[in-house]
Amino acid sequence: MIVGVVLLVILGKPIAALNTALIDVLTSMSGGNAALLGAIIGIMVSFDLGGTVNKAAYAFCVAAMAEGVLMPYCAFASIKMVSAFSCTIATKLKKELFTEEEQEIGNSTWLLGLAGITEGAIPFTMSDPIRVIIPFCTGSAICGAIVAMFNIGLDVPGAGIFSLFVLKADSLPLAMAVWFGAAVIGAIVSSVLLIVLRQQKLAKNK
Repeated sequence: MIVGVVLLVILGKPIAALNTALIDVLTSMSGGNAALLGAIIGIMVSFDLGGTVNKAAYAFCVAAMAEGVLMPYCAFASIKMVSAFSCTIATKLKKELFTEEEQEIGNSTWLLGLAGITEGAIPFTMSDPIRVIIPFCTGSAICGAIVAMFNIGLDVPGAGIFSLFVLKADSLPLAMAVWFGAAVIGAIVSSVLLIVLRQQKLAKNK
């Protein structure tokens, strides 16, 4: 009962207000600069990997979908793969820079990414949040911007590779290539930044 009261009365209202404010900001951008909106959604999705900011982006994308605006959720679904893919790419390209635990995480995050599960990358951030979150957000912003610029839509809530087959676009093959390619490009950018920042950290420690 104590925990419930704390969550609902003390923490719940401020968090709900924050969610509402974030959704209002995103809504005010609808119809404006699509690439910028896609980039902001990307940053929000990967900032806390399933936390409050991520859920605010999700709420906005679902609300936009309900109003017939299909691009935001399409970008959201593609972005969900970026952080997980980047963990795998970085740990495979520069295995020696990462701990055994991080390498083990990297062995499976690509599969979680295909399922649209960002939370698989959370353990990767635990030991060095800043140097991991910044690459995640950068690659995700690029992914979101690319999807937004091509104006691809998605009217089915969900995420992961299965969304590939229900995209809405004039040319479905092009849309599929752009949608998945954007996630791969974002993941490559994130993984390069992960490697660079990890090298800097190790050099500083030495």
